[in-house]
Amino acid sequence: MAIAQLLKPALQKSKTIMLELPEESYFEQNYRTIKELQKQGYQGVYVSFHRPFGSISSLLKNQGIDLKKIIFIDVAAALTKESQDKNERCIHISKDIDVDELVKAIYTSLDKIKGKKFIFIDSLTTLTLYKPLSETLRFSEFLMRTVENEKDVKLIFNVAKNLAQKKFIQDVALKIDSVIKV
Repeated sequence: MAIAQLLKPALQKSKTIMLELPEESYFEQNYRTIKELQKQGYQGVYVSFHRPFGSISSLLKNQGIDLKKIIFIDVAAALTKESQDKNERCIHISKDIDVDELVKAIYTSLDKIKGKKFIFIDSLTTLTLYKPLSETLRFSEFLMRTVENEKDVKLIFNVAKNLAQKKFIQDVALKIDSVIKV
């Protein structure tokens, strides 16, 4: 079943959504998710752990996604220590990847968006490669609390299907409104 068909009912009934995605179609499912969110009238914050801003923005633009409706938080460039493209639609995170800094960037970005909003985390599992599990769980819980208290904000976490059975992912999934397995 297509991601759009799975996502529509989840957006209607849920504030927090976890997408379990197969590795071979991970990026394809990401852009389809963003495309569906925009089709439903959402604007949002895309937190990129996988690809630096220059790469992800180019790929999304090529898929017909309106980049003016997204604020990017580029964690990938910090993780890979790549040079960081300057762009008004992108916030770069320092190389030490402080969770509090990341949370502040998300919160500040949400304030700039009007109407229906989303926070899209392209890979929760990637964060665990660089930060202790306790920090990843703290990050997840902060975001879940944030959307609980906000009207018209949706939180979408992506996790790799082959890592979805890890204990910490299961702990996060217990607190999520909808889990979509693609």
